[in-house]
Amino acid sequence: MTTLAQYKYLGADQDVRMGVGLTLVKTSPWFRDLPFVELAHNDISRYKMEVTDGGASVHSVGDTWSTVNPTWEYREAQLAILGDNIDTDAFGEFASGSESAATLAIKLKTKGVSQTFDKLAIYGRTTSTASLSNSANFKGLLRLIAEAESSTTTDLDGWLYTGDDSAAHNPQVLMAASGASATFVLAMFHALADTVDGATHLIMSKLVRRKLNTLAEAAGQNLVHDKDQLGYPVTKFGEQTVMIDEQIKNNMQDSSTLVTAIASYDYDKVITTDSGDTCPVFAVRMGEDGLCGINGVGMIQVEDLGILEGKDAKGKRLKFYCGLRLTNKTAAAVLLNGN
Repeated sequence: MTTLAQYKYLGADQDVRMGVGLTLVKTSPWFRDLPFVELAHNDISRYKMEVTDGGASVHSVGDTWSTVNPTWEYREAQLAILGDNIDTDAFGEFASGSESAATLAIKLKTKGVSQTFDKLAIYGRTTSTASLSNSANFKGLLRLIAEAESSTTTDLDGWLYTGDDSAAHNPQVLMAASGASATFVLAMFHALADTVDGATHLIMSKLVRRKLNTLAEAAGQNLVHDKDQLGYPVTKFGEQTVMIDEQIKNNMQDSSTLVTAIASYDYDKVITTDSGDTCPVFAVRMGEDGLCGINGVGMIQVEDLGILEGKDAKGKRLKFYCGLRLTNKTAAAVLLNGN
């Protein structure tokens, strides 16, 4: 299991695919840190999600031993196909001089793939926005966390972060306030991280990171700034890496008591202070035993379409079979109603 940055490209067009991979890594923190599992063969969308490890019993000599197995539930995590065809006009390529028009077009299309992945990683198969709720998309974190309750659950029914999660329908959902919004405080982020077993990342918008930074400075607990193994700057909150997804909006509606209907959320909604100015924050454990990416054979693919019929142009097809899956229900959590 490797991240996109670690993937080794071989075969035809390897230089082009390496360039595409490098652009994705530069533009998306998901592709820098998220490990991917390569899928093949049939029935690739069904997987087991760990519910409990079953614990262990204490025995005396001569005891009769009973069977207590770990428990799993089946979930579905389909691949989506991200990409497009692009073409480069032959005269345009000639007129561009030393700059390759085809290379530039591929680079810009790659950024589009990156932004789409970042958006779907949060909102895929949720919201009232058609481009996000489309059944061809893979499931994003909001949907995956909702399904930690059950495979048919489509809302987020949680608990107040200052309380006890024992009565919550979904312990992986924390609320900053019940049926209203509340200003972020450090205790919310600590509670969120504690809800995930071995959390590696906190995922948030830029606005929330600024607020977290202000809170940490006021408490004398400055966020730690460093560089990752690829030399990209990273911010740490305690043991967790703070990851910024620029596609996260700060316009989510307040919950109804402790329930948020993610299917009715409008991604394109104008921010309103009465019921649409909150922002989800996520804690996850990235890994094959937690939240991981899934991809088809070959990771990024670039196909040569040759000279296009009816055009003085050459075509390329950029495609990425990809998705997310959550293999342990305690490997992801969300904080809602905060602003």
